[in-house]
Amino acid sequence: MTVTRACRCIALGALVGSAALAACRSKEQAPPPVTTQAPAPTAAPVTTTTTTIPSPPPVWGAARWGMTKAEVLAAFPGQAQPLTTPVQFGPQVPGASDVAIAEHEMDGHKFRVLFGFEADALNRVYLSAIKPAEGTCGDLEKSLTDKNGAPADRSTTQTNVRLEQIVWKRPEQTITLGCSEMPGLGYRSVTLDHAAPK
Repeated sequence: MTVTRACRCIALGALVGSAALAACRSKEQAPPPVTTQAPAPTAAPVTTTTTTIPSPPPVWGAARWGMTKAEVLAAFPGQAQPLTTPVQFGPQVPGASDVAIAEHEMDGHKFRVLFGFEADALNRVYLSAIKPAEGTCGDLEKSLTDKNGAPADRSTTQTNVRLEQIVWKRPEQTITLGCSEMPGLGYRSVTLDHAAPK
């Protein structure tokens, strides 16, 4: 009987121990499931490009179409001056200017330069020869042809005064050389008109 009782005690002890172990295990929380996230897609590096629009080409000296009066005065320091009274361009070209260069030498000849503006944007550069010589018109025509190719148009009108107009049409401007003279009276006029495209 003692053996049986001892066996029962051992069996009971084993049963209680197993039950206690089972009870402890059920109270422990299972570790949370491990989830791995795929790495977020990385955006391609942002690249910025700056496009610089080049300035339009100069049409005469440092002058560019669209310049304001202040910009023209700054582009020709010590030369271009504001005029207190506007000056008319000439009989062939309507309009007047209040910004001028009193004397500018070009191709061995002296010119007065008038700058024309529309809504404060440069759209004309008008040169008139100061005391043109007999060869002034021919010299300018040769120089302009060398730079711009053959003229696009030429017209001559003969009344009391002989008037010749020679025109170069370029994408950025129209250049008109006007030469008039009255040989018997010693009258001679040479003008050079740079006009913005319309």
